[in-house]
Amino acid sequence: MAGRYRPAGEQALVPDLPCNVGSVNRLRPAKTAVPVAAAAILGNAFIGRDSMAWFSALRRPRMQLPMSGFYVVGAAYYVLMGLVLHRALIRCDLRAYRLAMVVLASNEIWNALLFGRRSTRDAFLGILAFLVPLGLLQAAVAKDRPSRTAVGSYVAWVVCYDIPWTYRLWRLNAEAD
Repeated sequence: MAGRYRPAGEQALVPDLPCNVGSVNRLRPAKTAVPVAAAAILGNAFIGRDSMAWFSALRRPRMQLPMSGFYVVGAAYYVLMGLVLHRALIRCDLRAYRLAMVVLASNEIWNALLFGRRSTRDAFLGILAFLVPLGLLQAAVAKDRPSRTAVGSYVAWVVCYDIPWTYRLWRLNAEAD
C-alpha cells in the first residue's frame, strides 16, 4: 500500500484511511490542535462570572482542589487529548480519533451540566455517563503505548478524583438541586 503510513509489523487499523499523503499530512497539526483548542475555548467561554460565583458559594468537599489546581489539571487534560488525537492520525486510527473527539465534546457537556444548569446532581450523573466514551477510548488506544498511557492517566484521575469529588459536591449541596 504505497502512500500509507504503517509502523513496522502493524496492520492498518482503518485500511482505507490515507496517512502521510500530501494534504492529509499537512492537515495533521490542524486536525490535532483545532479540536483541542475549540473544546478548551468554547467549553469554558460559557462559564461566566455568575456561574463562578454560584460555584464558589457551594459547600466544598475537603478533597476539592483550589481553582488553580483545576486549571493545571484542565491544561494537562487538553495536552493529553492533543497527544491522543495526534497519535490516532499518525496511526490511521479513525475509531480512536472519533472517540477522542467524543470525549472532548462530552467533557464540555459536563461543564454545561455543572455550570450551565448549576446542578451538582447532574454533574455527578454526567461524570458517570462520561465513563462510557472514556472507556471506549481507552479500549481503542490499547495497542498504542503513548495514547494508552495518556488516556489511562486521565481515566485514573476521573475514577479516583472526579467521581468521588462530584459525589461529595452533590451530597453536600443536595438541597440546592
